[in-house]
Amino acid sequence: MSALILRIAGTIVALLGLVGVIVGGWFLSSLGTSGTATFTAAPDQRVVVLAPDVLNRLDSPIEVTATGKGSVWAGTARPSDVEALLGDGPRVEVTGVDVSEWALTSTDVGEGDAMDVRGLDIWQSSTSEDGTVSTTIEQDDAPQTLVITAADGEQVQQVEYRVSDERWSTIAIVVLVVGVVLLLLGLALALGPRMLRARRGRPAAPTHEEVGA
Repeated sequence: MSALILRIAGTIVALLGLVGVIVGGWFLSSLGTSGTATFTAAPDQRVVVLAPDVLNRLDSPIEVTATGKGSVWAGTARPSDVEALLGDGPRVEVTGVDVSEWALTSTDVGEGDAMDVRGLDIWQSSTSEDGTVSTTIEQDDAPQTLVITAADGEQVQQVEYRVSDERWSTIAIVVLVVGVVLLLLGLALALGPRMLRARRGRPAAPTHEEVGA
């Protein structure tokens, strides 16, 4: 195999390895060894809804924490019950996650005045706290919709969505290690022929007889 082909192949392998190092290192630094991904949003709306395609898309438990002024309430119910209850009322619907920004994607829907949904009999579970409320979705009762509401006249200022899966950190470590190996292998292929020629071009070290002469 010619030196040119080796250099080209080595460069390609090294670039692939560099991508693996960057991607694996970025995910590992973000997820940690526990594989915990955290996504946030600032809805600034009284009612926030997380549908099953966000809550139940994974097998792992999902922890959702909402922050606002005054009493913050969170409740889970069947999706059809929530749709019938909220109707065309104003709310923020969380539609997914953006891994590049570690953010929740959302959209504003509905119009008019937000209704008070607390205390109704459709809720499978509910909790309320001053300032910050947290609830965990265990996936056993999927599909579910989570509704978060702030006190009258207030808004939900931040929603945090957290999920943990140790397999993610394992994959990130594997990608990082493979990337390092490919990077070193690529550099060896790309620079090896040049270094070998340089060594061959060096004058041989004088022997003892030559030094004595």
